Amino acid sequence: MATKTELRRYVGTLASILWNYGASFPVPTLDAYPEGDLGFSISAELPGAAVPRAAVLELTEVWSPEGRGQYRRIEYAYEFIEHPLGRRRAFHRHDPDYFAREFGVVVHEHCEERIGVPTCSHYFGLPIDGYEAIRRFLSAWGRPTPFGCAALRCMSEAA
Repeated sequence: MATKTELRRYVGTLASILWNYGASFPVPTLDAYPEGDLGFSISAELPGAAVPRAAVLELTEVWSPEGRGQYRRIEYAYEFIEHPLGRRRAFHRHDPDYFAREFGVVVHEHCEERIGVPTCSHYFGLPIDGYEAIRRFLSAWGRPTPFGCAALRCMSEAA
């Protein structure tokens, strides 16, 4: 749970962390949606060669009002596409009814050692926040070692 003021501070802190790593992106805003939700989206290009394309880190969240000026995070999509090494890592929370019904969880992960060639479409994961997503993505950024997708538990195997 967070207030609107706390959410603005959170978005600003996420942006500051990325700027400290030299990422390029427009100043993010906390946007109000017609149904009363709040959300933000940051798409940051990390420093590096422009060819084939620099690594991109994206953070998107949606927060729903819970009364008395409080908001609860209901969706997130944290994406890391490392074009120079041709791989992708992501943490998602969306379509909770579907994932709860089919797999007994509301969050999942994506892991592609080669972009566009996943060995599994969704992996089991644990909830994380924007800070942890940035930490995980930047700790892997530029390292030629694999993400370790093979060690993750594929959701389709559990069904």
